Amino acid sequence: DYRIGAHDLLQITVFQVEELSRQVRVNSSGMISLPLVGAVHAGGLTVAELEAGISKALGKDLVQDPQVTVFVQEFTSQRVTVEGAVTKPGIFPLTGKTTLLQTIAMAQGLDPIANPQGIVIFRMVKGKKMAALFDIKRIRHGDMDDPLIYGDDIVVVDRSGGRSFIKGVTDTLRGFIGFQPIIY
Repeated sequence: DYRIGAHDLLQITVFQVEELSRQVRVNSSGMISLPLVGAVHAGGLTVAELEAGISKALGKDLVQDPQVTVFVQEFTSQRVTVEGAVTKPGIFPLTGKTTLLQTIAMAQGLDPIANPQGIVIFRMVKGKKMAALFDIKRIRHGDMDDPLIYGDDIVVVDRSGGRSFIKGVTDTLRGFIGFQPIIY
């Protein structure tokens, strides 16, 4: 389950108590401020845990049997690193569901020397570093799914014809579907 982080934007709704419903941004300490309740720790909690915590706080002599829903509108605590043959490499915030094509667009597209068939996503899966190879041309033509990007993913775009570490990784991953363990 997704864990709420600093700078995420949350929509908090208290059923039939419109005055308590609002949009709040998690501060850098992981806290939010709500009317009648005050400061509430949100950072590191799942949505369900935060809903339960707010319900418990409101239920203490304030609201009878409060029904609270929390919706994460922006996942700004989640970031993706994009490097290699893109126009503007960097670290970009993820604000909701983001695909590989959208991530490449955040980096202002592929560099003219990019290898569109050599795009690798590195991801931690159950404590292990994994990687998967993607072909932007096939994704654009609908022959391959446009994968979702998750917080802390690293997207590396290979250069055409060059010899590099990423070239060795792309050669190793060619022919595999999905994420594979990285062997150095």
